[in-house]
Amino acid sequence: MAEGDNRSTNQLAAETASLEDHFHGWGEVVLLSDCVLRWEKQWFPAAIMGTVSFIILMIYYLDPSVLSGVSCFVMFLCLTDYLVPTLAPRIFGTWTTEQQQRLHHEICSNHVKTQCRIIGWWSRLFVLKEEYVFYVYDHASCSCTLDWTASL
Repeated sequence: MAEGDNRSTNQLAAETASLEDHFHGWGEVVLLSDCVLRWEKQWFPAAIMGTVSFIILMIYYLDPSVLSGVSCFVMFLCLTDYLVPTLAPRIFGTWTTEQQQRLHHEICSNHVKTQCRIIGWWSRLFVLKEEYVFYVYDHASCSCTLDWTASL
């Protein structure tokens, strides 16, 4: 059992290191996003709410078709993926302090652990699907719960 735990620990460490390398150009943005999502300052919730409201209002105001909306979103993603690693070090400076590197490692490690949990839940769902009685029971109970919640 210890060998299996050691192998999974090594695999998690390897995936975390790979993700850290992949996100290296995005390090400043990842750290800033983590700071905002943890609400480290009192005005961060208002900034999040204002940003989301602005985006929703712009979509409502512009009223793009589905094709235009999807193509603009993909174009925005591609442009962001190109510009952020190029411009972030110039805007934010370098993030070489040990505390920032430790926080970046913690964020990547949590991301990898969450990804492994989701994959585990997904595989358990397929195992549960093979046991037909439990699958039907779970679907019925989830449907009843959602129906009850929707009727409130």
